[in-house]
Amino acid sequence: MSIHIAVVGSPAFIQQIIKDSSLPDVRIEGFPYDDPREAEDIADQLMFFDGAFFSGSFPYTYATEKANIPYAHHVVQDDVVLLTSLLYMTLTQYVRLEDISIDLVDMSRLESIFASFPNHVPSSQVKLLHPHMNLEDLIAFHEQLQESGTTRFALTSVEQVHRRLISSGYASQLMIEPKERILHHFNDFLQQIRLKKSDQSQFAVLFYSNANEDTLQHVTNQQLFDGKLMESDEEGIVLLSNKGKIESAISSGTILLENSSAYVGIGYGSDYKRALEHARLAFHTTGDAAIRIVDDSKRLTFSNQPSPIHFRVTQTRVYNMMKQTGMSPTNIEKIIHFSANQLEFTAKELTDYLQVTRRTTERLIKKLVEAKLIHAIGEEMSYSQGRPRNVYKFQFPVE
Repeated sequence: MSIHIAVVGSPAFIQQIIKDSSLPDVRIEGFPYDDPREAEDIADQLMFFDGAFFSGSFPYTYATEKANIPYAHHVVQDDVVLLTSLLYMTLTQYVRLEDISIDLVDMSRLESIFASFPNHVPSSQVKLLHPHMNLEDLIAFHEQLQESGTTRFALTSVEQVHRRLISSGYASQLMIEPKERILHHFNDFLQQIRLKKSDQSQFAVLFYSNANEDTLQHVTNQQLFDGKLMESDEEGIVLLSNKGKIESAISSGTILLENSSAYVGIGYGSDYKRALEHARLAFHTTGDAAIRIVDDSKRLTFSNQPSPIHFRVTQTRVYNMMKQTGMSPTNIEKIIHFSANQLEFTAKELTDYLQVTRRTTERLIKKLVEAKLIHAIGEEMSYSQGRPRNVYKFQFPVE
């Protein structure tokens, strides 16, 4: 599996990544800048990579606000960076902590470190960074403190600020990011992309409920979602594609023709046979959702109900509730999802949620009452003529 990564940062940062991350399946292309704000102009070029890795939060923010980059990450200024930088300055420049002006992205990390020291740096010597701040103000912050004699050195997170301070004759140190930490972030990023690409490349099989001319023309117009037409007869259409393409089509609303009466069962799997089995499961599932999906873990998702339902029972609570009630895992899962937002309910509310008949709901409630998983706590008066409705409360076991 080949991975194409864009690295955005200073020339030195890019060279370090390229030099120390020579992996046979990873191709790196560098996008250097002098000013992190230039990442906004680079953003449009990053959309065609598997991922974009940024040297810091500023260029990351500028780029991701400009363009919808598929997968992006940046080096995080963590405790190791701060401790390394402070230790280096105190040992090489012989300055006390209170003689240093500091700018950084996350104040809490520094406060945590200083809390362990006998002397705390005054808050006036620390400036919190945000991506859209004026860098001239940040430079002035460090300059004025040194001019007044309040500090002797600046510790800055921004390379451009560091260069300006040095060129103007002020003492400055750029935050030191140990090579091992940068490579740790980069390798974690690669691992996430590998997992995502592996997941997105799974087989996807689609069963359409009819093969009329409009449906066939629609999937043809969509270039079969970069897949292959496996079957087309009076019983329906079967397509083979991959998970990434199908998820993209679902997101863009192109799986089904607009206002179509057809529905589609979608199955994902690590091989064709598994995806085909899951597509059949999804296709034959009862419901009025236009799109039904069974993933590689046998979890069922409806287009009108995003919470997954498990065909394969691995949760102890679900399994025990099945034994108590004799209900199917599908119904148990649906009721658990319902209970997450409805501690108290009526039969009508449960009927509306499950989208079943009132008689079916009454049977389910009877089983739940007998299993002591719900109990009646009162009545709700009807706004029209008729008997009051029972109000029930869940008393599920804690997982």
